[in-house]
Amino acid sequence: MANRQRAEARRKAQAKASRNGGDSKGFLIWAILGAVVVLVGAIVFIATSGDDPAAAPVTTDSSGATVTTVALPVSQPVTITGEPLPSFSSTEGDLAVGSTAPALTGLDFQGNEITIEPGTDGPYMVVFLAHWCPHCNDEVPVLNTWKLSGAVPVDLQVIGVATAVAETAANYPPAEWFSTVGWTWPVLVDESQGEGEAGKAAVAYGATGWPYFVIVGADGKVKARYSGEISANELTQIVDTALAS
Repeated sequence: MANRQRAEARRKAQAKASRNGGDSKGFLIWAILGAVVVLVGAIVFIATSGDDPAAAPVTTDSSGATVTTVALPVSQPVTITGEPLPSFSSTEGDLAVGSTAPALTGLDFQGNEITIEPGTDGPYMVVFLAHWCPHCNDEVPVLNTWKLSGAVPVDLQVIGVATAVAETAANYPPAEWFSTVGWTWPVLVDESQGEGEAGKAAVAYGATGWPYFVIVGADGKVKARYSGEISANELTQIVDTALAS
């Protein structure tokens, strides 16, 4: 009798141990499956996060719908051909007047080539502008009015240069600023040389402040340089006098 009791006790103990072992194995299997799911999820997140459209600039249209836009460059490579102009200090006795202006080859915000080559395509005026400059913000509407007035000589090319870009300053990025202020002439994007510093093209043309104007005649010679705000009437007189020289 005692032997049967002891055998029965051993059987129950073995059955209990078997059940406990099965529970442990089941728990281990579920733990492994959970870890695999978490790992796969992490891999998918890392692989797709770089393509998330939310990383691009997001705006809203007139109806309030979300619009994802492509960030435009704030610096583009510029090639300078010819001797750079001396730094501008004053219109009185400007040493650059009569000098051959250097040629500029670069790109606009969309990556289209912009070439400014003296003596090949008639007279031109280059306007160097900084998005953060309050004087530039006041001058661009004046230039737009000047254009609409019909006072711009028909053969005069006007090219803007986006220069002195500063990421931490007002009205950044420059592409949006040019659009906001209604600039309609071509824009060469200057090659950056430091936060808020004059770009490569601006230095080649002797820029020392903004806005900065350089008028070059059909012969490729510098006719006039000015810095600061200029009224539409003054600009007409400056351009007409410069191109007549």
